[in-house]
Order: sequence, then C-alpha cells, then structure tokens
Amino acid sequence: MSFIDIESFGITGFLVNFLFLVLIIAVGMLIVNKNRRLDELVRQRTDELEAFNQKLQDEVNKAVEKNRTQEKILMQQAKMAEIGSMVESIAHQWRQPLNILGLSMTKLNLNLELGINAQDTEKTIEIVEQQIQYMSQTIDDFRNFFKQDRVQTKVNINNIVGEIETLLGPLLANKNIEFIREIDPEITVLVYSNELKQVLINIVNNGREAIEHSKEQEKKIIVSCINDNDHCTISIEDTGGGVPLHIIDKIFDPYFTTKFKSQGTGIGLYMAKMIVEKHFLGKLSVYNTAKGACFELRLNHQSESAERRRK
Repeated sequence: MSFIDIESFGITGFLVNFLFLVLIIAVGMLIVNKNRRLDELVRQRTDELEAFNQKLQDEVNKAVEKNRTQEKILMQQAKMAEIGSMVESIAHQWRQPLNILGLSMTKLNLNLELGINAQDTEKTIEIVEQQIQYMSQTIDDFRNFFKQDRVQTKVNINNIVGEIETLLGPLLANKNIEFIREIDPEITVLVYSNELKQVLINIVNNGREAIEHSKEQEKKIIVSCINDNDHCTISIEDTGGGVPLHIIDKIFDPYFTTKFKSQGTGIGLYMAKMIVEKHFLGKLSVYNTAKGACFELRLNHQSESAERRRK
C-alpha cells in the first residue's frame, strides 16, 4: 500500500510539474504575443505620430510662407501709400524752384530782346543752375529713400531726422506745422537706415494729418531722443489732440484706420511696428500727452553688441 502511494505521489508530482511547466509556457507565449502586439501598436502609433508631425510641419511651413508673402504684400502696400505722400511733398518742394525758373527764363528772354549786358544774364543763368541742382538733389533724396538696405549700419539719429525734415519740411510748412528737433548730434544706433526713415516718415505723416484735423491752435511736431547704454529712444510728439482712448490699443493692428478708405490703408503703423520689433528687435508704443500723441520708438543697443560679436 505504501509502495502504491509513493508511486501515485510520484506520478502526481510529475503531473503537477508538467502542468506548471505548461502554464509557464502558455503564460510566456501570451506575454510574448502581447509584447509583439504592443510593439506593433507602438510602431503603428509611432508611424501615425510621425505622419502627423510631418503634416503639422508642412502646415506650419505653409503658414510661415503665407505670413511672409502677406508681410511682403503689406510692405509693398505701405510703400505705395508712402509714395503718394512723397509725391505731394515733391510737389511742394518743387513749386518755388519752378516759379524761380519761370521768372528767370522770362528775364533771360527780356535780356535778349533788350540787349541787356552779359553780366546780368550770367547771374540769371547761375540762379537757374542752382534751382536745377536743388531739384535734382530732391530726386536723389527720394530715390535713396526707396533703396532696400542690405546690411545694418550705424547711423546718426540727428542726421536721419534732418533728412526726414528735408523730405517733409515743405509739406509741413505749407500746413503751418513747425517741425522741431531736440536731439544730441552725437547719438548713433545700428539699424537699417532706410527702414528707420520709413518708420519715422510714417509717424510724422500721421502727426501731420492729426494736426490738420485738430482744433488745437498750436501746430508742432517735436522729435527728441534719449540715449543710454542699453537703449536709444526716439519720441515723435504732435499737437493733434491725441488718439481716442477706445482705439488707442488698436492703431497698430493691420488694416485698422480711422480714415476713409480713399485716404488710408491702415497698414502704415502696423508695418512700422513690424519693422521696429522684427528688424530692430525694439519696441514701438504710443501714449497721449496734454495736447496730442507721442510715439516712442525704442531701439536696443544690445542688438548692436550682438552684431559686433558676429563680425
């Protein structure tokens, strides 16, 4: 009896061990199979994620390219709007020289008819040549303004503002607007020269238009500059009554304008802000004063230091 029990116990132990082994193998196969499915699922999800990332990258690239194209269009529109203002300014700058030329030519004809001495004729011809030279210089000034800068250069702020005064001065004088410069002649900053001129011309023209529509008796545009180790801040203040508070936060938005559609595109201040922030790494802001608005153009000298390190 004990022999049979021992033998039965041996068979039972074998079966238990066998079943346990089978269970381990089955569990292992299940684990392997599950891992395989997980690996396939991970690969599938990875492929889907990569495809999604690629699609997302393509969409981002398209959006970036669209923004670049839109910015180029806006820049071109801003240029075209400025050309209109420039043509008006040229007309005012040329009016007096053309009058002088007309009178001089009349005088020359009279000299020839009356046989007046050559000395007076030569003096009249000299006046004519001076006026022609002035008109030619005016064309060069406007042509240089529209040239595209390739590299940043260190410019003198007082000289830049002086060029703006040369371009717009006759138009401002015709509107009885006094243009005042309060700038240290030694201040310089590293910028794209013509882009800075574009920003300043746009802001000065906005000030001129505000003054034209204002009831303020005092008609002034004051350009000043504060310089320290970190920043060069150019302020353009006008006496045009200021910006209404309900729109002051919107005036830098694209296509926002308070003018009739025939008078403005609403892109000038937007492009000015883009130039200052993206190209100069600076800041353009506006606030109201007692008699008008003041635009502050804050240029960063740190970008100048970075430029020197790159060189």
